[in-house]
Amino acid sequence: MQMTALLEQLGLKVETLEGGVQATLTLAPQVAPENPVTHQRLSYVTFQVSEERLTPVAPPSVVGLPPIAVGSLKNAEELALLVRELFEEHLFHVERRSAQLNALGLHPIVDPETLELSAELESGPLLFTVVADRQGFFRVGKVLRQGAPLESSAVHRFELSEFRERNVLAGYLAALFDEPPARPPPGPLSTRGLVRFSEVAERFGTQAIVPPRSQLELLVQMSVNGESYRFAAARLVGRTFRGLLAGSKGKVWAERFELDDFPGIVPLVASLLKVPPEAVKLIGPDTPQE
Repeated sequence: MQMTALLEQLGLKVETLEGGVQATLTLAPQVAPENPVTHQRLSYVTFQVSEERLTPVAPPSVVGLPPIAVGSLKNAEELALLVRELFEEHLFHVERRSAQLNALGLHPIVDPETLELSAELESGPLLFTVVADRQGFFRVGKVLRQGAPLESSAVHRFELSEFRERNVLAGYLAALFDEPPARPPPGPLSTRGLVRFSEVAERFGTQAIVPPRSQLELLVQMSVNGESYRFAAARLVGRTFRGLLAGSKGKVWAERFELDDFPGIVPLVASLLKVPPEAVKLIGPDTPQE
């Protein structure tokens, strides 16, 4: 096999297993990267071979590193140096993201074997475990509500640096998983502790401003053709917001937007759900049940 011969010429040990072809590279001590948690150096890297690409699959600390094109390699030394470079780039992301977690008041956790970075974040009855991938993007790895696991169908990647405050991140994640039930349509919200924007404008006047870096969150519930939806927006900084539309089946839309470009909740929801604007019924604290 031509690929097998090429890999063997590069100094890799090639094996054909049930799951496909794998190739193992032995790392010389002078180029082997060090695990910063265990302080042990990597002695080897095993790759899955597919379409002239080498994807790291072992040991656990290299799983998830980007695949390497075989055609660009000249020898085993070059491959070893490239593995080291990719490994050290991951460690850079771990260090950078750990500092950002600390700045948010969260405790970074690094798994000694996989070098996976994670942190826990509490929001009311919800406990989130957020996990960073090898490129430094975070996703929701696990969600518990009062100790019971939740379905994670709304999981997606997010950019941690967009969130300047811990509470803003917590509110954003909570909106992903804490949707109201789809049926029956949501009834009136309890007015206890709620503040309407109309009250803010009435009491403080329309000339009042929100300082550029202060926290601001909004929540709007609605019914669309008998289905319940929730729109949430968290201010990141200045006039930049992170928005979310979620329903009983999970996330419908989540994007960063500028306030000046935002079309309004009803036009946005109508466009996303492909319904006429009159089908979108906003539900406030005093809205009677249908």
